[in-house]
Amino acid sequence: MQNKEVDFTKLQAATLIATFFSLWLAVYFEHAVENLLAYILILSFGILHGANDIKLLQVEAKKKSKPYDFLRILAYYVFFVLSVAGLFYILPSIALGLFILFSAYHFGEQHWISKINGSSRYSIFLFTAYGLVILFLLFEAHSLEVSDIIFDISKVYINNTYYQIMLGISLIIFVLLFLVKYKQIQCNILLELFYLLVFFIIFNTASLLWAFAIFFILWHAIPSLGDQITYLYGDLSRKHFIKYLRTSVIYWLASVITLVLLFFFMEGSSQEFIPFLFSFLAAITFPHVLVISGLNKN
Repeated sequence: MQNKEVDFTKLQAATLIATFFSLWLAVYFEHAVENLLAYILILSFGILHGANDIKLLQVEAKKKSKPYDFLRILAYYVFFVLSVAGLFYILPSIALGLFILFSAYHFGEQHWISKINGSSRYSIFLFTAYGLVILFLLFEAHSLEVSDIIFDISKVYINNTYYQIMLGISLIIFVLLFLVKYKQIQCNILLELFYLLVFFIIFNTASLLWAFAIFFILWHAIPSLGDQITYLYGDLSRKHFIKYLRTSVIYWLASVITLVLLFFFMEGSSQEFIPFLFSFLAAITFPHVLVISGLNKN
């Protein structure tokens, strides 16, 4: 899927404009309003971008002339999601650590896959290191809230110093791997540094949930939607976006309804719901990461 990006320059310009508009909202609105907007974006574009994995697998099988059993794939997918959810219940610390690593790899892959010529084992570590830089920038900016969420999920409390150390280690590893693969990477270094500066400003200006939503939706989910639609239908257009919605709406609705029921089960407490939200996102993230990564290798 690395060659399926559409009108990259216009997309990046629109993303920057939307990002700065979101920062304006963070300055003028209270955290409660930011959190509400964040929930809306995560429940819409956030979940939607991972709701069509089965269709992606079907198209991949068709392109490769491989046999495809919808019910079997669906059963495996649901079992995988439930297994991850179970892992969070049985071994929450391990599940959370894996979620962070998988998410880091996924974010890094989305950002860098189209900028690297060829593939190698180094790319996996480069993607992961970059994603960890982003995540620990966010964690360090909201260390108290993040530590509380981690404690609610795993009963392990993390000191702020840990986030700073991991940010430094991740940054060093990424820089070293970048230098190793420098000849294979096509990018504007100054522009990439500018993006990191933008993320730093976002994370230190907005509330935790709104900061996460800005990055997750504008810099990951929407570009990923564009890539997926192009992969499925050949180009990005309103007609193809509607087709994407039709094939993903059932899975999207199932996810949203489950989260809404959980929210009411938590009696509408945002503070208690956030750990459940991230745990649920983790459960649907694991198979999504594997699907997208498999497509990118083709």
